[in-house]
Amino acid sequence: MKPVLIIEDDSFKANSLTEHIEHVVTGANITIATNLADAIEMVNKNTYTLIIVDMAIPSHPTVYGGGSPMSLLTGGLDILLELRELERDDPCIIVTQYPDIEICGDFYPLSKAKDEIKKLLDCDVVTCIAYSEGSTEWKVAITEELNKI
Repeated sequence: MKPVLIIEDDSFKANSLTEHIEHVVTGANITIATNLADAIEMVNKNTYTLIIVDMAIPSHPTVYGGGSPMSLLTGGLDILLELRELERDDPCIIVTQYPDIEICGDFYPLSKAKDEIKKLLDCDVVTCIAYSEGSTEWKVAITEELNKI
């Protein structure tokens, strides 16, 4: 089995990503984290063949009567920083619906975000991919990157 972690709070997007990864990665054992707290816990407990990271995720799960989780537009970067602190090199692919990523207060287009994440945060990512519902471009991009790993 190949453990894969998908960090995504949108269930429709998570299902699309899951279906595609299962189609491309033979023997994928997929776990989904819908918030930063759960994702950090999973990363600390397991290593992964692949981690799909969404940038904008809630801080914690929604609990009835427990208040609303805070939306973290750069929560995905916290996952990368956690992996760096753990001295891990699980391959990470950022998949986001936004055209750019905020890093240290500045915005970078997806085409430059990978290099800026390395330069500014000393974190490695395989690539940054734009997700768009109804498009197959993200599927092609993920498949191409998985073939390189």
